[in-house]
Amino acid sequence: MRRGVRALAGCVVLLLLASNGASPAAAAPQRPPASVSQPHPPPAPVRAAKRQGRLPPDGAPLPVPSPLRMAVDAVKRQGLLGAPTVPLPLPRPVEIGGKPAAPPVAEAPTPTPQPKPDIAPEDSAPTPEPMEGEAYAACLKTFEARGGEPVPREQGEGTSDGDGACTIPGAVTFSRIKLVEGGTVALESAVTVRCTLAVELAGWVREDLAPLVQRQGGELSGLTGVGGQACRPRNGQKGAQISEHASGNAFDLLGLKLKDGKVVELWKAEAGTKDLRAGVRESACARFRTVLGPGADSAHANHVHLDMRQRRNDFRMCQWNVD
Repeated sequence: MRRGVRALAGCVVLLLLASNGASPAAAAPQRPPASVSQPHPPPAPVRAAKRQGRLPPDGAPLPVPSPLRMAVDAVKRQGLLGAPTVPLPLPRPVEIGGKPAAPPVAEAPTPTPQPKPDIAPEDSAPTPEPMEGEAYAACLKTFEARGGEPVPREQGEGTSDGDGACTIPGAVTFSRIKLVEGGTVALESAVTVRCTLAVELAGWVREDLAPLVQRQGGELSGLTGVGGQACRPRNGQKGAQISEHASGNAFDLLGLKLKDGKVVELWKAEAGTKDLRAGVRESACARFRTVLGPGADSAHANHVHLDMRQRRNDFRMCQWNVD
């Protein structure tokens, strides 16, 4: 085994020497001539090593390294063994013109669109069904039972007013609502609306508004700034959807008139009327499907709008800030 190792080491040494262009004889160390003076005594570390017994005493033969050790040392001297391998960085790509290309930037993921909540569905209002014959007669009877006083229609006049999108099915014109205790609430002017809306308005005035005013120590006698049917787009804006007023399905109101002559402006922020206005708002939002007042938008900053518009999922809108 030792012979094989020594033979291998010898081959390695011969190969290394051959690659350097030197002969085996040249690799052997030369003994200095006798005339050359001997070097100065070894430095202190060598003498210390001798005292510690790590080096042989003077005159003792030096140990001869094994052929394998000599081969390994020769390889190390050539830089072929034991040198750590340091990986070099990869070259950066170069753009045209010699400038380094910018590192790629990962694109931000496209957010998944979330469905918007159905806050105020603005689908087109359904075409109102005509109200004729028995259905119209039954609606008028209910309106009168709630205190409404309809203006009699002329002989031969139909139950619908207007044309096209401004048609009012089951139209009712009125200007007075009788109260339970015998009083009367007069509208500032007569209005024409659908019979179904007229029924809700009569019930609201008789069952909600009059008792609210009475609890505040007053007596309701009239409604100011009223408005009913008006054939126009929403908020009077050209190109907008047709207004609920066009088909008589909306009612506008500015204030409540009391028997003592005082007028409570529903759109004005007055400290003395806040409780009454808050009660009016609560009752209106419970009865009508749309309530718009101050705080909803600029078009309703000076009055209250009520309508019975049908929306998807039976949605109701109540936007009126009472300050």
